[in-house]
Amino acid sequence: MRAARGTWRRAHYNAAMPSTIDSTLLSTLPTHALLGRLQMLRGLLIAGWAAGIAWLHWGLHISMPLLPMGAVLALLGTFALTTAWRLRQDTPATQMEFLTHLLVDLTAFAVLVFFSGGATNPFVSLMLVPIIIAAISLRPRWVWLLAAVAGGYYALLLFEYQPLAIADPVAAYGMHLGGMWFNFLISAALIAFFIARMHAGLRARDGELAALREKQLRDERILALGTQAALAAHELATPLATIQTTAHELAREFANDPDIGADCRLLEKQATACKHILTQLAARAQDRAPQATPLDTWLAALVTHWQVTRPDVHLTTSLPSSQRDFTPVEGLEQAILNVLNNAADASPADVELSVTMEDSGLWIDIADRGPGFTAAQKAQAGRVLFSDKPGQGWGMGLVLTHATLERAGGALTLAEREGGGTLVRIHLPWSPAP
Repeated sequence: MRAARGTWRRAHYNAAMPSTIDSTLLSTLPTHALLGRLQMLRGLLIAGWAAGIAWLHWGLHISMPLLPMGAVLALLGTFALTTAWRLRQDTPATQMEFLTHLLVDLTAFAVLVFFSGGATNPFVSLMLVPIIIAAISLRPRWVWLLAAVAGGYYALLLFEYQPLAIADPVAAYGMHLGGMWFNFLISAALIAFFIARMHAGLRARDGELAALREKQLRDERILALGTQAALAAHELATPLATIQTTAHELAREFANDPDIGADCRLLEKQATACKHILTQLAARAQDRAPQATPLDTWLAALVTHWQVTRPDVHLTTSLPSSQRDFTPVEGLEQAILNVLNNAADASPADVELSVTMEDSGLWIDIADRGPGFTAAQKAQAGRVLFSDKPGQGWGMGLVLTHATLERAGGALTLAEREGGGTLVRIHLPWSPAP
């Protein structure tokens, strides 16, 4: 079951990754980011044309075909409203959909230019903006299609257009030069804005993908460990049962010998603890849901179980006496045991466990008097494998603990303990998700 779930996770992850064949911004940025930016440009286009027509017609007293140009702007505004409704939907955008939006904007712009001087209009070069957007967002064949359409529109506007009724040639030339200057400013601003916002979105998406890849790799390592643990639980069950039975018989045989009898009883407890661990591993492999337990009972069992496995460690505890039901997330007990083992390895003579309750959840503090962590180790703790104990592991305990707490909505932080040592703080919300 775990292997099947791991296979699904990898398939889901790979499906979320952008295709190497279709590597465009449209394949790596959210739909709303692309259509939203295009919608913003469409609004600027409508407002700019409306202001320009009003200025020419009523400000400069140049007769403009208000009816057809107003109809084009009204249709474009209606299309913008439908796009706004589309942005509320969760369905992903396609290449053809985005191409359609660009073609609509390009066609509307060309019709407006037709009624305002055609190719002599200094703003005709703004038809390059959709092509630039397409080059960033679409596959090459759609970019070339849009460029061909724009080229065809421009060629038609060279011969077919309605000239502006400007009687004074000198005034017309001055207005043309001023329009070219203003067109340059608008083009530069639009291109810079759109590309900058697109790149910002791309960088954000790259960060999300990097975090997803890191989590995927960590989950795969944990899945591999879980598979090996389940196999070990199956293989070790019979030998441990034999050891437990033998230790019990020896404890009865040497009951009158304080030394040998005590050692046999300790061996029996250790074998029982190992069987408990194997039972938990088997339960996780079978996806058994954790049961709700009174908090004080769960904490007391946790401490007792750990002290059986580490009888040489001096542990000081401060536990709440609360009967509140607590449902531990899968692997939580082992995660806390990992932190306790790390603290015991660092300073067997001084380990403290303190648990406090708050409205937001549970705070578990585990402190030791060891050498502590460097700043670099604190930054990478729980995310990459490392160890300050040569030949004794690679920090897998912290990696597993961090992954478990992440699933539960909790967090783990490392801090320096007052007086020397390390303080590990674990925060768990109430009723964590299994």
